[in-house]
Amino acid sequence: MMDGQVQSGAIHTTPEVGKTGNPLVIKGVDRIESINLQGEDKRRDAELYTHVLSRVMRRDFNLTSVKLFWFTKGYHRRCRARDLLHDLMGEAERLTDMARPYEMPAGVPAATCTMRIVSDEAELLFDALIKADRALHKLMHSPLAEVAEDNMGPFLRSFTGLRKEVFNYFDDRRPRSGAQEAASE
Repeated sequence: MMDGQVQSGAIHTTPEVGKTGNPLVIKGVDRIESINLQGEDKRRDAELYTHVLSRVMRRDFNLTSVKLFWFTKGYHRRCRARDLLHDLMGEAERLTDMARPYEMPAGVPAATCTMRIVSDEAELLFDALIKADRALHKLMHSPLAEVAEDNMGPFLRSFTGLRKEVFNYFDDRRPRSGAQEAASE
């Protein structure tokens, strides 16, 4: 490598191309692949029909799964994560109930990708995202299409709450420079 060049991490993409004609990027693959599991290396194919949840899966799933993996090493944190995941699945079920009267439209997924599942909690997250994606897709092709994405609010807020919980845990454990300076005075 020549001086001044920066080596970057590998860019992982889906087999599909986005609207720009370029492959869709999957973030956090290096981080999730760095986890060594003692058991089976489980992977699941995600077929996503909506742009909203395709983006969430490709952008947030791996990093959130990694954070969940470490966050749930403590029993009480695992219980808290399970409660938040139960709430998320409840919101996915609510969307599914709304979409139940409508048929799944024919067509190809907006994106497909294979995701690594590193814990039971990551699998619950994966299932909730897939369930919400299917429901949203059905709603977007129904008489409720005009307000379909508005109905995603509670699901997305629940997802954000889960992410805040597991991400803040790690942020709270890091010493802050201001706190370190105050302690040294």
